[in-house]
Formats: sequence, structure tokens, C-alpha cells
Amino acid sequence: MRRIWIVTGTVITVAAAAVAYQLSKHWKDYHYVGTRLMVDISQPDALIRTTSLSRLPRDLLQVPIAKDVLTEDLAFYYEQNEDRLGLNGAVKRIAYEHDLDWQDKLYASIFNEPAEVAFWRDGKGALRHYAVVMRIGLFNKALREAAKVAMKDGQLKLAGDISTSNGKAQIMAMEVNPRRTLLLISQGDRLVVLSDPGLLFDDSNGIVSEARAAVAKWLEHDGALSLQFDLDNIAPAPAQAAGTAKHTMAIGAPTMALGYGAFVSGFKGMRFDFGGNWSTSVWLDSKKTSSAQFLDPALWTAAPANPSACITVPIDWSMVNTVLKEADAKPKLPDQALAPLSGPGLACWYRESNLYSPVFITKLPLATPNREATLQAMATWAIASGEQAAPGKGTTKAKSDQKLWRNTKSMATLAASGDFVVFSPDGSLVEKVVDTIARSNPSVADQSSGAQNTLGLITPRPLSEMAQREIYAALAKPEDANFLEAAKTHLPARMKALATYPPIRLELSKTQASGKAWQKVEWVSKEKSN
Repeated sequence: MRRIWIVTGTVITVAAAAVAYQLSKHWKDYHYVGTRLMVDISQPDALIRTTSLSRLPRDLLQVPIAKDVLTEDLAFYYEQNEDRLGLNGAVKRIAYEHDLDWQDKLYASIFNEPAEVAFWRDGKGALRHYAVVMRIGLFNKALREAAKVAMKDGQLKLAGDISTSNGKAQIMAMEVNPRRTLLLISQGDRLVVLSDPGLLFDDSNGIVSEARAAVAKWLEHDGALSLQFDLDNIAPAPAQAAGTAKHTMAIGAPTMALGYGAFVSGFKGMRFDFGGNWSTSVWLDSKKTSSAQFLDPALWTAAPANPSACITVPIDWSMVNTVLKEADAKPKLPDQALAPLSGPGLACWYRESNLYSPVFITKLPLATPNREATLQAMATWAIASGEQAAPGKGTTKAKSDQKLWRNTKSMATLAASGDFVVFSPDGSLVEKVVDTIARSNPSVADQSSGAQNTLGLITPRPLSEMAQREIYAALAKPEDANFLEAAKTHLPARMKALATYPPIRLELSKTQASGKAWQKVEWVSKEKSN
């Protein structure tokens, strides 16, 4: 039973790897530019809904793999977090210097309350900016008292107000340390904490209208952020209902897809609920992506065995075709060049390659009309460097229906073999897939039965090796020397713990809901399913 809790360690590892990607030159920023931080706070990238902020990290550590991989350091880090300590210290100092009768229970109540915590990506793609929305009448009463002394305090200032249906809500700026100023916006028994004034204000110190409307909505309505993630609309399943969870973590598709969420329009996000038991769900829109469009067992027969991770991708090919058609790149992709493509794709990472070079597998059946023209258009557009892309041959068991195109400068490779089309920036992975299709290598399907409802596969041992290598590479700059030393000290033991877990498969529940809803995902290992 212990090993079923692979999910938590996997999430942390993949998140760390995602940070490595986001620190690289490949990240592109498409954020709203009205606020100073170029963040549209009406569209959160991720959300936590919790019954108690203070209990969240220690409850997370009840999951065995989280305790193995993250250890108690997670709870200590949270409890000693600079923002948390700074806020508590600032509140105590204001009370002392201005002779305010605030009791110790006030300080404890700041974090020991139900809350929604929304997150937004910064310019590098990290979920760095946040807002906390909670009911906390005792603290709001204290803030009203603090507002009276704000004009006389160097650390606390009135910064404006926001009109809501319940009147005006005061905005107070609290400097918790020289690098961090929080905005505290209170009304009645509701409180909104913004991690940076730049989430609300523009470069001229004016409140951005869209940001003002979002904060007003949070103050006026309970659970406004949860509604944006549709957290209570979850398909029935034998597993624990989402409503019984103490904590819910949801990540939107734009963040998980590294900004390319528009290409997977039927996939909206992923969530993890935990309290007594874990449960996992994916947010799907069945009107845009049916199970048949999301799941294709044949793809697993083409994926080489022992991947670090593989995940099915419900690609919206019409959107891909539209974007590529409009892209300012040469040679131009012909109109409707990708029209013959349909169905999901499969993205896989392998330990011998890197995070930036997964291999993508999709299907383009041999019987497809104009298949040769489609392949040539894709190859010329995707991998040519000014010259016409030249077809090549595979390394083993070349077949009459097998074709390869390679950019000799970048080694990006496109291949067609049987009914499959394969692409990767790492040509060696493409050849490995081609050999697997030709049955020279074992496939994921050979290793695991029951691929009918498989969404993804994680193999912790190669994943831990790849993640450790990628994190070190992301911290290779001279200015990251201290972080690199810390990673070398603490990371190997964490990755060693992760590597002890068996491969695990993610299966979409057979119970489906119509429209947009959260669908249950089962985590299945050789030991036991959950």
C-alpha cells in the first residue's frame, strides 16, 4: 500500500524539472501586461483550497512518499518561511508600538483558517506570485484598528480602496521585509492578501480595472476561486469524493502545458485531493475531447520500454494548424497541412535524453489520403534549416513504409513508420521509437497490460536520474552556486528514495461525465491499485 503514494514525489520531481525548463531560454511569456507584474489575476494558474493553511504541509507529509522524498524539512521550511515570519513580526510590532490590545490567538489565527490560495506564473514561468483569500474576522478587526495608526507607521500604509457591492474595502500595504511588501485588503470578515503590489497596480500606481474587479469578486463571494476551477463538479467514482478532502491542489492546463494549453483545448487541468486518502482527477471537457480522442492504446506499442515518464496528449490539431499557418516562419506550412492528423499524441521522456527533448508519437494511418504530401510538408516546415529536408533511413530493420528526415545541424528528426509519425529534437529517440515499431526493442505495451484506459506511465528510477541531472544543469550559472551546493547536499538522498518506488500507471476512470468536469484517475502499480 505504501508504494501507491508515488503521486506526491512525482509531482514534486516534475515540478522541479519544470522549474529547470522555465529557467531556460526556451520559456516564452504570453501574460497579460496591464499590471506591473504582467499578470492577469482574474485567471489563476493554480489553486489550493484548504481547511487550514497551517496544517497543510504536515498533512501532506502523512502521505508516505512525501515523507520519504520531502521529509520534515518541508514543514520546517513552511513554518520558517520568510513571508510568514515577516507578517507575524510586523503585526506584533505594530501592536506593541501603537499600544493595540491584540492577543496571541490573533497571530495563530492568521494561518489556522480555511483559505483559497491562487498562484500565477512570473516571467520565467515559476508559480511565484500568489493571493490568499480567507474568512478571518478577528484579524480583519485588527486591521481596522491598524488603519487608524497607518499614517503614523513606517511599515504599514494605506494604499487605496476597492468598491464592492458591500461598500469600500481598504487596501493596506505592509512591508514585511526590505524585499517584500504585501497588500492586505479587508472587508467584513473577508481578507485578501496579495504577495506583491504589482498584482494590483500598474506602472503609474493606478489600480488596473480587471484586477480591481477580480479582488471585488473574491471579497463578495465565498469560494469564487474554487468556482473558476470548477472544483465541486467532479464525476462520480468509487474513490473518495472531493468534498471530503481537507486540501485540494489544482493546476491549470496552461501551466502544465508550459504555456501551450491552447493546443490541448479539451484538457483543462489536474488536481490532487488529500485528507484521509489521496484522490487524483483530470479536468476534461468532453465536448472538445472524448475518451476516444484522449486514449489510444496503439500508441503504447510504439513507445520504447522503460521511459522516465509518458503522458497522452489530447491534441487539438485544428488549433495547431491555425497557429502554425499564422506563424512568421519559413518555409510556410501549406493550408490544412495537418488536417489529416487526428487523435491524441504521446509524449515520452527517457533518461538518456533531457527534459527539453521528449519524443512525440502520433498516428497518421498509411491509408490517409495525401499522406506523402502531408509528411513532406511537416518535415520541411519542422526540421529544415533553409534547405529542403532530406529523407533518410532508420538504423535497423528498415521497412518500405519507413521514412526519416533529419536536420543535420540541430539533429531534430521526424520519422514515419507504419501508421505512426514520430518527432523529437533528439534524433536518437526517434530512431529508438522506429526500432520499437519494427519490434527490435520492447515497448511499453509489452511491459504492461491494461493500456486501454492508460493516461500516463511513470518509472521512478530513470525519472529520478533524469530529474537530478536536469536540476543540476539548471543551476550551472555562477550566480546559482549556492543553490547548486544545496541541491548536491540534499537532492541525491531524495532522488534515491524516489527511485525505490515501482513503475506506476495512471488510468482514467471508466465512469465518465458529460461536459466539463473533473474525472477520476486511478494510480495503479504492480502491488495494488488506488
